[in-house]
Amino acid sequence: MIINETQTTKHKQTTRKRLIEATARLFAQHGYNGLTMRSVAEEARANIAAANYHFGSKDAMVLEMLRERVQPINHRRLELLNQARNHNSVKHLSTYEIFHSLIFPLGEEIAKNAKSRCSLAQLIARTFTEPVQFIEKMHHQFFSQIADTYYRELALSHPGIPSKEIYWHLHLAVSSMLGALAQHRRLYDFTQGNCEENEVFPLIERLIHFVTHGFEQGINHKFDQ
Repeated sequence: MIINETQTTKHKQTTRKRLIEATARLFAQHGYNGLTMRSVAEEARANIAAANYHFGSKDAMVLEMLRERVQPINHRRLELLNQARNHNSVKHLSTYEIFHSLIFPLGEEIAKNAKSRCSLAQLIARTFTEPVQFIEKMHHQFFSQIADTYYRELALSHPGIPSKEIYWHLHLAVSSMLGALAQHRRLYDFTQGNCEENEVFPLIERLIHFVTHGFEQGINHKFDQ
C-alpha cells in the first residue's frame, strides 16, 4: 500500500513537471493567448484531466510556470542585496552594488546551459507582447515587491532626488536589462560575429555598468517639467 502511494505521488510529480515544462515551451513559442490547457496537456503527453487536477485554469498554470522560474531569481537577488549590505561599511549601497544584485542572478541563470539561455530569453521576450491584463497580474504577483525593494534601496542611496526621477530611471534600467536579455540570441548576427552568444558574464558586467552610469547621469540631469 505504501509502495503504491509512493508510486502514485511520484507519478503525479512527474506529470506536473512535464506540464510545467510544456507550458514554458508553448508560452515561449506562442504567448499566453496562443496556448490552451488542452495544447499543454498534449505537449506534455498527459490528459486534460491531469492539467485540470494540477492547476485548475490556464491562468494558474502559466503563472505557476513563471513562479517556478522567477522566484529563485528573486530570492537570489535579495540574497546578493543582503550580502552587499552586510559587507558595506558605509551607510548606503552604491548604485553599482544595487544593480549588480538585480542583474547578476539573470546572468547566473542563462549561463547554466544553452537551453536555459534560450528558454529565459524567449520568456523575457514574451513580456513585451502579452496582453495588458496578464502583464499586470504577472507584475503584481512576481515583481511588485521586488520593485519596491529596489526603489527604496536606490532612494536611500540618492537622498534628495525626487521619487519621480528614481522611478523613471529604475524603469529605464529594468527595460534595458530585459531588452538586452530578450535580444541576446541575436547578438552574433547583430555584431557581425564580433560578440558570441555564450559570452554571458561579459554581457552581464557591461550591462550592470551601463545601467549604473545611465541611472546616475539620468537622475542628476535637469529635465524640463
